[in-house]
Amino acid sequence: MISIIIATYNRAAYIGETLTSIVNQSYTDFECIIIDDGSTDNTSDIVAAIIKKDSRFTYTIRPDTVKKGANHSRNYGYSLSKGDYVKFFDSDDVMLSTHLKTSINTLEKGKYDFVVGDCINFNETGLLERPYEIDRGNSTLDAIHYAQFKTAWITNDLLVKREYANQLEYAGDIKDQASEFQYNVRLLLLTQNGILINEILTHRRIHDGSFFLQSQRHQLHFDIMNAENFYATTQYIRDIAPTSLIKYLMSSHVLLTFNIARKRKWPEHILGATLLLVKCNGLKGFLYPAAVISGFVIGKGYQLAKYVRD
Repeated sequence: MISIIIATYNRAAYIGETLTSIVNQSYTDFECIIIDDGSTDNTSDIVAAIIKKDSRFTYTIRPDTVKKGANHSRNYGYSLSKGDYVKFFDSDDVMLSTHLKTSINTLEKGKYDFVVGDCINFNETGLLERPYEIDRGNSTLDAIHYAQFKTAWITNDLLVKREYANQLEYAGDIKDQASEFQYNVRLLLLTQNGILINEILTHRRIHDGSFFLQSQRHQLHFDIMNAENFYATTQYIRDIAPTSLIKYLMSSHVLLTFNIARKRKWPEHILGATLLLVKCNGLKGFLYPAAVISGFVIGKGYQLAKYVRD
């Protein structure tokens, strides 16, 4: 059985179409666990109409004992799931009818630990571009290539065996609540036995409330989230990651936080990042706060930041 886990918040305008697309899957052995993160619209009414007709769907409001946030809700939904295979899906996107069948057939036939479908963006005008334009036939499936966005996918694309999902969780307290970055980097450190399916299986909705559009409109906020994402990922994987990957992630973090400081916004995690930099780059990591201060106060210090990164 496949466990589909959906975290939702105020998606009444879209979740009905999402759930209908799951109902219409040609592969039928699944459970769909919907966790409501505290919606104030009529999401519950729309979901109720689905679960009344289909016992494979369950709807739970996030309990007060679980922190608010999409990733906390995803982790809670996973704790309730029972399937041998796991798929997280967003509550405003659409599964094509063969999404589950193609994914599970590919995984079982190839004896893979995970498979990754492809998707394409859409809005009210029709289909748009793919989120990531990569060579799916020749992309390398490993953590460093994923961290560098040479291989990439979004939350909806992944189907993974439970034995690996048991070793993973979403980072609940980061600002980018939709992020699957650290989840997939750690997955690829655990196993590279997967495949990119060269077939569109999902339509990803682009709308005013979507993270994609918000990130394009607010570059500084986007940089802040990415800086935190690189830092949080380093913390999450440092027990199993090679030094080369840690250095890459922290180098990216330093560059982003220096640029954030130059825009007169004080970066977070200075102490934690300094300790990580010292561990992977030696004593010059102690110069990281000086580079940030220089950028914040006088808008200069790139060479110092570069020295810390190298």
